[in-house]
Amino acid sequence: MTKSFKASLLPIAVAAASLLGAAAAQAEGAEWHGYMRTQVGGTSAGGNLQCFDPGWPSRSKFRLGNECDNYAEAEMALPFGDANGVWAKYHLMFAYKPKGAGDYEAVNANGDTELASRQNYIEAGGFFDRGAFEDAKLWIGKRYYNRHDIHINDYYYWDNSGNGAGIEGVKLGPMKTAFAYLQTGGNNQSASSSATNNPLGVKRYSLRAYDIDVNQGGKLEAEWVALNGSTAFGGSTGNGNVLFVEHTQSGFLGGYNKLAVVVGDGLGGNALDWSPNNVGNGSGSDSNAKGSSARIHESFYFDLKGTNWSGMLSASAGRLDQNGSNVNFFHVGIRPQYNFSANKSIAVELSHAEGTDAAGKRPALDKLTIAPQLTLSGGFWARPVLRAFVTHAQWNSDAGALANGAFGAGATNGTTFGVQAEAWW
Repeated sequence: MTKSFKASLLPIAVAAASLLGAAAAQAEGAEWHGYMRTQVGGTSAGGNLQCFDPGWPSRSKFRLGNECDNYAEAEMALPFGDANGVWAKYHLMFAYKPKGAGDYEAVNANGDTELASRQNYIEAGGFFDRGAFEDAKLWIGKRYYNRHDIHINDYYYWDNSGNGAGIEGVKLGPMKTAFAYLQTGGNNQSASSSATNNPLGVKRYSLRAYDIDVNQGGKLEAEWVALNGSTAFGGSTGNGNVLFVEHTQSGFLGGYNKLAVVVGDGLGGNALDWSPNNVGNGSGSDSNAKGSSARIHESFYFDLKGTNWSGMLSASAGRLDQNGSNVNFFHVGIRPQYNFSANKSIAVELSHAEGTDAAGKRPALDKLTIAPQLTLSGGFWARPVLRAFVTHAQWNSDAGALANGAFGAGATNGTTFGVQAEAWW
């Protein structure tokens, strides 16, 4: 084992040892959560597995038979409490991403394996008397915050995660409310730091209302985020707003339907996906704060009882106006699944994606995947799953050379195949 490998693993080993040591004393109620996927395969043209991504601005993946990265997340949650009902819980999550190119893949700056910090925060509650704050929770640290995604597309259309602090679960009439402060850019920045170049952070102030009953089986959620570019070293800064509104209808054809709208301006208007979380270091200048965007997202999960059919349908569209240019995208996909038994099923995913970039190009991609599956139980969400897949894709010339050019210059179609394992817990 090399010195650099040992050094890179030392902080993780210390953190894990500390957590496990504490868990020995607080074993009751300790939690272990995670996610993983791994796959191998090839293409009809030869070589290893390749994936189809139409690129900007289509915002489309449609993941079945179209994932090439090995990825895992592991979260440990350690609870604390006392006899008075006051409690706290520590969350620690790392991500693991090997390239899968060889037997030994080092974890260092030039290695093939990545280790990343995803969450590191404390939440606590039980401090307040009965009333609006009775069930309120305080939190401080780095965390996933109010993430909403379309599973079959692996598309997070709302994700306000990051480093910050907040309070949630405050009752206000017929709804619950939350307030959070989050920021991009690390602490201890300096004007001469080569790592930050422009040591400008974007501060995010979030007000959220949720769990609002609006109709039979229907709930409403909204989050407004005000963004402000801030630096102690002079220079121009920007600001902006993002508004997220989502209606969830449960009990519809055995599943649920979600309809969400996201609009933004300024710093909150320069993105078509993870707004506002994607507003990063140095992007708070006035030159990047003149824009607006609007998106609409529909996702419908169905489980037709007594038929063995389940699945998901999704569609998204968006428009970005920035610095005099207009960009838009649209994608739609469906993944029906039929269970032959509790352990055997077949899933089929069909999708279409297109967009128009600032130069007027219109990349487009159509993809079809067929995947027989083995699971420990029945249903669309059953995991772990072992699946084989065959994927065929067609695209236009504006999409360029997809699949890393595996099918040759000027190709507009290709087929891939492989096997995948996926689990969450």
